[in-house]
Amino acid sequence: MNSRKRKGTSAELFLFKKLRDKGFAVTRSPASGSKRKDPIPDIIALKKGIILLIELKSRSKDGKVYVSKEQAEGAMVFADKSGGFLFLGIKTPTTFRFLDFSKLRQTKGGNYVADEKTLEIEGFSFDDLIRFVDKKLGISLDDFMKG
Repeated sequence: MNSRKRKGTSAELFLFKKLRDKGFAVTRSPASGSKRKDPIPDIIALKKGIILLIELKSRSKDGKVYVSKEQAEGAMVFADKSGGFLFLGIKTPTTFRFLDFSKLRQTKGGNYVADEKTLEIEGFSFDDLIRFVDKKLGISLDDFMKG
């Protein structure tokens, strides 16, 4: 396995465990980056009817994050069919950030990009992502802090 693939797999497994520890049913799609007919996001996490779909990118430094047109559009179709909330997850050495896929900008070439400013202003931390789901479930902040 090459080092890029290994870094991506490591980030997926780390996020998988963090979500599982927060009470989600989680699955990874190891072939998500392959040339499948039916693209699947890297992580699918479910909690009491709420579906999170995460296309995960791992970066060694901050900066723009690109998603190919095929991968992005496949993930959007999957989200539409499943009714899930689709996020781009970015793992850097120091943090995870999650950006609602609708906030990505399409480039002239048709690919999708999230710039550093958008990630900083509109991106969620891991705890923010959990609060997003808990809010959808109607869980109070007090209950969140206990759990």
